[in-house]
Amino acid sequence: MNPPRSIQLTAILTLVAAMACLSTQDTFSKKLMLSVTPVIIIWARYALQTVLITTTIWRRGGGPLWRTRQWKLQLIRGCLVVAGSVFGYGALQRIPVAEFTAIYCLVPVAVTLVASVVLKERVSWMGWLCIAGGLAGALLVVRPGGAVDPLGAGLALMGVVCYTGFQLLTGVLARQDSPLTIQLCTSLLGCAVMSALAPWFWPDSMSWPEVALLLFVALAGSYGQYFTVLAFSKAPASVLTPYLYTAIGFSALGGWWMFGHMPDELALTGMGMIAGFGCWAGWLNRR
Repeated sequence: MNPPRSIQLTAILTLVAAMACLSTQDTFSKKLMLSVTPVIIIWARYALQTVLITTTIWRRGGGPLWRTRQWKLQLIRGCLVVAGSVFGYGALQRIPVAEFTAIYCLVPVAVTLVASVVLKERVSWMGWLCIAGGLAGALLVVRPGGAVDPLGAGLALMGVVCYTGFQLLTGVLARQDSPLTIQLCTSLLGCAVMSALAPWFWPDSMSWPEVALLLFVALAGSYGQYFTVLAFSKAPASVLTPYLYTAIGFSALGGWWMFGHMPDELALTGMGMIAGFGCWAGWLNRR
């Protein structure tokens, strides 16, 4: 049973805000990585996210929010998010922001594919057409001779694998745990893992503008993740999936504004195919 239209609209707007935050994080992270290693950026994001989530839960009285009903799934989801972040930042160092986001927007297509092959869910011939169209669009984005470095594309695709699992588990956990509890588990795991690695990559010095930018990136990523979980806890994936593709527009705008880069015609065509077939798949799921 679908939630009322007012709740669906709130969830959609929340997800669009999440995509804006995550695209902002990616754009400014790429700029920050000119002087700071990805490990420090990821550590800052999870450290700040842990502080924010812990403070929020404490102010709300804690109680059940400190506990999860599915700690094994939370652990798996957290590992997938951390791995996806590592692959993602490695890819972001090597490829433009818009192309990077377009590759990551294959996640909904990959979720449909996994649901069919692994979970044995029925997919119509139109659903398979959406999967094929999305993959064809990705091939245009990462084609040989384009603006995408092959290693960067490979890392991005590894990130897609991680975020596909993360997306499937988010939908399951959002029906059992609070969005704050889900974020707390992920943040604590990410902070612990990256804190163990951070001393080996810590820079000798950082300027105040770099520190401020690092905090801004961490804040944008933290709110982007929280808004995503919050949106999927209010409305089903079939309603929200088409709006994930607003991230491509935000990232293209950010890449043009920050780096003066615009994807070429074939890449733009591929991005349009990924978004178009993804929206079609979302419409089919709603039916």
